[in-house]
Amino acid sequence: MKKRAFFSTILSSRMLLLLLFGSPWISAAQAQQVSAEQAVQFQKINQVLYLISRGYVDTVDLPKVVEGAIAEMLGSLDPHSTYISPKEMKTEEQEIEGNFEGIGIEFNVLRDTIVVVNTVPGGPSEQVGLQSGDRIVYVNGELKTPVRLNDVPAFLRGPKGTRAELRVVRPGVSDTLEFSIVRDKIPMHSLDAAYRVDEKTGYVKLNRFMATTNDELQEALRRMEGIEALVLDLRGNGGGLLDQSIRVAGNFLKPGSLVVYTEGANMPRQEIRTPWSPPLFSTGRLVVLVDESSASASEIVAGAMQDWDRATIVGRRTFGKGLVQQQVPLNDGSAIRLTVAHYYTPSGRSIQRPYKQGDLTGYYRDFADRYDSGELTGGSVPTADTSHLFRTLVQGRAVYGGGGITPDVFVPIDTTAYSDYWSRLVRRGILLEFVVTELDRNRAGYQERYPDFETFARDFSLTPEMTERLVALARQRGVEEDAPGLERSRRLIGTQIKALLAQRLWDTTAYYRVVHAENDPEFSTAVAMTK
Repeated sequence: MKKRAFFSTILSSRMLLLLLFGSPWISAAQAQQVSAEQAVQFQKINQVLYLISRGYVDTVDLPKVVEGAIAEMLGSLDPHSTYISPKEMKTEEQEIEGNFEGIGIEFNVLRDTIVVVNTVPGGPSEQVGLQSGDRIVYVNGELKTPVRLNDVPAFLRGPKGTRAELRVVRPGVSDTLEFSIVRDKIPMHSLDAAYRVDEKTGYVKLNRFMATTNDELQEALRRMEGIEALVLDLRGNGGGLLDQSIRVAGNFLKPGSLVVYTEGANMPRQEIRTPWSPPLFSTGRLVVLVDESSASASEIVAGAMQDWDRATIVGRRTFGKGLVQQQVPLNDGSAIRLTVAHYYTPSGRSIQRPYKQGDLTGYYRDFADRYDSGELTGGSVPTADTSHLFRTLVQGRAVYGGGGITPDVFVPIDTTAYSDYWSRLVRRGILLEFVVTELDRNRAGYQERYPDFETFARDFSLTPEMTERLVALARQRGVEEDAPGLERSRRLIGTQIKALLAQRLWDTTAYYRVVHAENDPEFSTAVAMTK
């Protein structure tokens, strides 16, 4: 009798269904279609939670238990269904909207201290005179060294109008400097670099797809008006907003062109086409750069360009993330991102690579498997999966599905300059520390010797004296000298130091211009394809 009374307090199946599906995401009609067996499983979850909350021997942090259960359930499905906590939701919303509120700096943490890399143009820090190379040691009277990189945003960001009182150490200045900075909205950009490679060829690099991406791209295309060819770099671009990938594709395809369609067991086919506004670059030669980290929205753009024979795809097979997530808000500000369909390119290729439900480790092991097999390095020439043969929509060329977008022109990772010595320098942040130290020693001298980027690009190179200082710094940080490793990686080290110096003396575009000119075979191949 007591047991019956106990369980009578648990929600009925009908009541539970009402709570579960009382959301605009799932209609009342769909809720009625839930089977009796499904209703039993829904009720089981509710029963377990009730038993834990009312009968467990110790005090229970029920929100933590529920979050863990949700994460486990979603983790047993596919690699991209996931739970997002309220705190994570807030951060993601800021990134998707393309802005956040703070003091407006790019920063890094060097030897446990916040170092200003650059100030955001027009932002609050630039307006009060904060400079690249400044070390932030106090924020609002609290010592912020030592500090971890992931902790920095918590005290530099904040609501618009609030004030951050900073005490800063500036190389060459004996006393600490004090800055009072009023936080403001800080734009976040998805365009890392845009410039003319030559008179007729432009280059644009997008790092993600967010609310401002298409506006940024169109602004860059207008600045480069008159170009006859474009290299669109999507390497390392992990995706983002679907609507922005469609708009980006709309700059290169005819209005109303199919870009992607979605379909799932509970979701009928839905076709998504380019806007009806005139494209900005509909006829010039187009090359799209991709690699194994290009995913989702990047693959949608690359796949559409390939299927419509609009662009040559150069690089390596993309990640293969072709699952559509529906983000469903929960009542505490959290959300779940539930996979509801697959993405298909216009020719019918599924972008998603194969996976085993619940095997997240195996799914992400694919990266290492590609490297070990020689696919990424060219040790074993990657072969297309001929069981997934499709045809492009204009020229009828053979293209292949089975996971990711296979490029038209394969370019392997160049590992000839890799060494353990170089790897240790990078992992321990020594190259970055060396660049910061160089500018601390003589920023004015660099600026006088190299009044513009063109002079720097032409004249700067890593001197023997600088190399000695680098090796000495590495030794101080526990990386013993390795003459063969240094010699093998000399070109790679020199390029990275030159690029990092350019970034801190000018901007991120300058960084990429150095890398492109000195050590980027994929970029060189892409430019050659535009001729």
